[in-house]
Amino acid sequence: MNHYNRRPSITLRLIKMNLILLVPFCLAAASQPEKVFVINEGAFGQANASVTVFYPETGDRTSNVFSTVNERLLGDVANDAQWINCQLHIVVNNSHKIEVIDPNTYQSVRTIFIDSDSHGGSPRKILQVAADKAYVTNLFGNNVSVIDLDSGTEIGTIDVGPGPEGIARSGDYAFVSLSGMGQGNEVAVIDIAADELVTRLKVGDNPIHIANAPDGKIWSVATGNYGFDENFQYDPELETFGEIVIIDPVTLEISRRFDTGGHPGKLVFIDEKQALLQLDGIMMVDVDNLTLIDEHVLERSMHSFGISKAVHDTEPSLYVTVAPDFASSGRVVRYDLSGEAIDSFQAGIGPGPIAFFYRQVTGMEQKPAIVENPRLHQNYPNPFNPETMISFQIPANGNIRLEVYDALGRRVKSLMDEWVQAGEHTVSFNASRLVSGAYLYRMTYDGQSLTRQMMLLK
Repeated sequence: MNHYNRRPSITLRLIKMNLILLVPFCLAAASQPEKVFVINEGAFGQANASVTVFYPETGDRTSNVFSTVNERLLGDVANDAQWINCQLHIVVNNSHKIEVIDPNTYQSVRTIFIDSDSHGGSPRKILQVAADKAYVTNLFGNNVSVIDLDSGTEIGTIDVGPGPEGIARSGDYAFVSLSGMGQGNEVAVIDIAADELVTRLKVGDNPIHIANAPDGKIWSVATGNYGFDENFQYDPELETFGEIVIIDPVTLEISRRFDTGGHPGKLVFIDEKQALLQLDGIMMVDVDNLTLIDEHVLERSMHSFGISKAVHDTEPSLYVTVAPDFASSGRVVRYDLSGEAIDSFQAGIGPGPIAFFYRQVTGMEQKPAIVENPRLHQNYPNPFNPETMISFQIPANGNIRLEVYDALGRRVKSLMDEWVQAGEHTVSFNASRLVSGAYLYRMTYDGQSLTRQMMLLK
């Protein structure tokens, strides 16, 4: 399918759906983003990566928050940002590190260094895969670093193949895009419990982006080969075009695939029916039929995009980053759902990843951090498919056992059995291998048991 023949449109369709987004899980009761963190990549070799914070309610922004607060530069080329345990983990590629910052004070909590001397380094993407563990893809190292989140240290590596970039998780496996610096065409599969490579699956050319769909399937976005030879001369015979390949996380086999045309980039799921794909702007993907909607959702040049979530009667906003070059400041343009630009603001050099920080509220009051008695909160979202978050609060340090049971009382998953500190905690539960129906989750703490019901709808 050749997308160049489609009729362009600058109209953004009205989308009133629950969005799957990058948010701190401990802030799941959010009503709207309090802050929007824009990670500015900076120019290669200049160590001028930075963080811009935008405040949607007032339209204000603050530039260079990391360097201002910490009195040092963020580093050289920042190209990913993920919320892990309510702290923003920023991957700084050419500085071979991950900076962890407090989203309220912008103070550096810790710096996690990637050992580039022994295994190549060049970190690209980070993903939390367990309560105490994260993976980081290393582009030049051809491996994935294993990070101990408790100590903030790299404790090992997993050799996966050439040019690992994007990473996603479903069930017991992590899936890593092997771009091969533009020459690759595989996705590596890692057993999370064993930290071992299981297999490599052949997908489209130059896979960079990868995402976990609402049904638990993994979508690999292959950008295609741009057609340049080793001397950077264009050869049309070398050019290949975009393709999306869908991987079944249970059988570890390719289940479906379809051509997108052009050279697609980032993919974000809206719900189980639709997704947004960066392709000469932004296009809508019909998930069921594996087709692109004929018109562009938004037609304009961009470096990246992000979209806030719609909850409590608020509508999402589309944030588009624009990087005219990597020597001067870029901009971020915010659109409403009618396709009208709400506003725009100046960012740093090469604005890329966007992370939304949501206010933690229930009604009009903030949740207390410490309680007198243990509490087990209702999972969110509920009903869910296939992943949900389970939060609990405890008044004092102690051992927590958190388990999931089916309607017949059979234990189907142990989520936690460990010593944790007082306060609020959140655990992710992925039910991609379970059938639809009602399930119970039970927390045991200090001789007490608390139980709630949740509903899986596939």
